[in-house]
Amino acid sequence: MKGVLGLIVLLAGCSSTIASKFGGNGDSPGIYTITNLYDGSQASKDRLAGWMDTEAQKVCHSPYSLISEESVPVINRLGEATFSRLVWKIRCRGQVSE
Repeated sequence: MKGVLGLIVLLAGCSSTIASKFGGNGDSPGIYTITNLYDGSQASKDRLAGWMDTEAQKVCHSPYSLISEESVPVINRLGEATFSRLVWKIRCRGQVSE
């Protein structure tokens, strides 16, 4: 059973959810939420934060500001935290002239 949960966490960690807020389209300033799963350890959270930084840069096509970061445990039916969800809210700051 732990192997199945590990596989789910691994596969879930390979994809993220990116949601636009307030009409942002990536090319103009907007607010986005990026969500992904990790195993709950600090090392895993740090690796995921690096990956999410790359995703935020891709979404914005420009510098961004991290508005908030939230780590939410995912609880199974036995009341155990099986893994955690890392949620970033970012604001795209617009194009930077070169």
